[in-house]
Amino acid sequence: MKAGRRTDDARYLAQMQPRLVIVGFGNVGHSIVRGAIESGLAAPSEMGVIDPDPARVEEARELGMRAVQPTVIGDAEMLVLAVKPQQFVSAVASIGTVARDGPLVISVMAGVRSNAIRDALGGSARVVRTMPNTPAAVRRAMTAVASDADVVEADFQKVEQLFASVGRTIRVPEALFDAVTAVSGSGPAFVFRFLEAWAFAAEEIGLPTDTARTLARETLVGAAALLDATREEPEVLRAKVTSKGGTTAAGVARLDDVAARPGGLDALMVETLRAARDRGTELGRA
Repeated sequence: MKAGRRTDDARYLAQMQPRLVIVGFGNVGHSIVRGAIESGLAAPSEMGVIDPDPARVEEARELGMRAVQPTVIGDAEMLVLAVKPQQFVSAVASIGTVARDGPLVISVMAGVRSNAIRDALGGSARVVRTMPNTPAAVRRAMTAVASDADVVEADFQKVEQLFASVGRTIRVPEALFDAVTAVSGSGPAFVFRFLEAWAFAAEEIGLPTDTARTLARETLVGAAALLDATREEPEVLRAKVTSKGGTTAAGVARLDDVAARPGGLDALMVETLRAARDRGTELGRA
């Protein structure tokens, strides 16, 4: 390719208006962009990034995106606010009201209501709230989409198409978004905390650290894969592995028994695994 042609291409890309602008290129913003690229929903050159951190901007450039100025937002198709709730005020201050009558504004911020976002952007922006979770990084997110925003069906479909590139979506009234945040937004952390306690308990009943962590981790991953593959309800799958009078039944009974006692999840899991282990010993002596 001739040097003149490369220069022309560079100028053309610089003049292109991005279809999608991401404000905040942290973990969530990065996952959304990767999902859009890998699914073929948008080319990197069609996406722009705004972030005060030069390192994050450089990450976006490495993916083929462009650092853009707030002035281009008005001509974009979609604007994703992927900043932390605490950064909302400063983010909107940098954007101004250029998004007021232009792009569909998509928020992934917990706790910030759509009407507050709309007011901050000048009062007439089309705003849809979403709540993805961290498995978006491996395209297995569960994303809730607020179903009662003042936007048309075509806008909802655009949002769902974008987040379908990183997992599954579900429409939920915005009034339930705090509950959604607790269940699915924060949910992965609860699962990881449970896994920590599970591995700790495995060590407490005598297993070496590496063995305890491997057994706990791979059992959780395998159980989740089984749940996903069979589409059966968890109580059905639990019943299939819980034979009357067996080790699993002993552990489940203790799990239900001590759930409300002091000591936290670690103590709960230690008692659960001890009960199953001890029941296995009893059966071996029978």
